Amino acid sequence: MSVIQHSLFSAFERFPRRAGEIKTLVKNNESFKTLCEDYYRCAQALQHWKQSAEKSAPERRQEYQKLLRELEEEILQNLNESTACGYGK
Repeated sequence: MSVIQHSLFSAFERFPRRAGEIKTLVKNNESFKTLCEDYYRCAQALQHWKQSAEKSAPERRQEYQKLLRELEEEILQNLNESTACGYGK
């Protein structure tokens, strides 16, 4: 499965009620598609650091948790803007 497919499923899982809008935006908006790919990669990295016993793991977990929240906010902002413009409907 490609990163794009994984990123879609990751975004669908996080925002299940907005799956249709996500699918439309990913298809029609390259920067949104990249945003979803970044979200997926960040979630994967967070999982890695949650399982890591490395000394730096707690700090890395915090960094990736913060980044994941920021990406979620950016995804929602894009979804809300596209809906307001009628683009994601």
